[in-house]
Amino acid sequence: MKANPATQSAVWSCVGIGLFAGTWAIWPGSVAIPSLGAVLAEFPRLISSGQLGQDTLASLLRVLAGVSLAFVIALVLATGAAAAPRFRYALLAVTELLRPIPPIAWVPVVIVLFGIGNRPAIAIVTLGAFFPIWLGCLQGIDAIRQEHVRAARSLGASRLQEITMVMLPTMRPYALHGLRLGGGLGWFCVVAAEMMGASSGLGHRVQLLSLNIQMDAVFAYLIVIGAIGAALNFGLRALAVSIDAPGRAYG
Repeated sequence: MKANPATQSAVWSCVGIGLFAGTWAIWPGSVAIPSLGAVLAEFPRLISSGQLGQDTLASLLRVLAGVSLAFVIALVLATGAAAAPRFRYALLAVTELLRPIPPIAWVPVVIVLFGIGNRPAIAIVTLGAFFPIWLGCLQGIDAIRQEHVRAARSLGASRLQEITMVMLPTMRPYALHGLRLGGGLGWFCVVAAEMMGASSGLGHRVQLLSLNIQMDAVFAYLIVIGAIGAALNFGLRALAVSIDAPGRAYG
């Protein structure tokens, strides 16, 4: 009997992680890359001190705020673009001009605008998450079938009903696939932004620990950052697949 694809994926994922951990376990350790045992020994101290929990919560809240804001902005703009093609063309020109700029390149600007703290990190997350979500919404706009719009109109639907009953339901799965991609990029952005313009969070702590050459703790934080990023990706992927989003085709 052929194994279930999901089961195969889970098994081979565990094999890959096991091989990676096994290779690291036989590494004797150095100043730059400590041994796996030394890194794991840091976790009890970081957890008992409350430091790891506080930093994790700070980063998660920033990502939640930034990605949520990006999703709302992208969905509102995409709704306007779906209802008014001329607005779409004008907006597309601006977004295509701004999209190639790396989110981290905006760090000096947002620090000048907002100072140090939560707001600059949230702004960078919003910038990073917006464009994948926006592109997903654009795919959703292209998927809207005009015959469905005309059918709703012929049945007496108002413009608002056309948007809420035809356009948004069509755009929703594509927007959620964009949300999956935007959430991953938002997590990447918050860690980088915290290294440059925050007084708390996982990225800020990694920066401080690296300056003090506390590489055991640095790698412990890197493990946490990677694990949370993977969990966010899998969670958003499950959300997209659960409502038949096109994200299932992307693995």
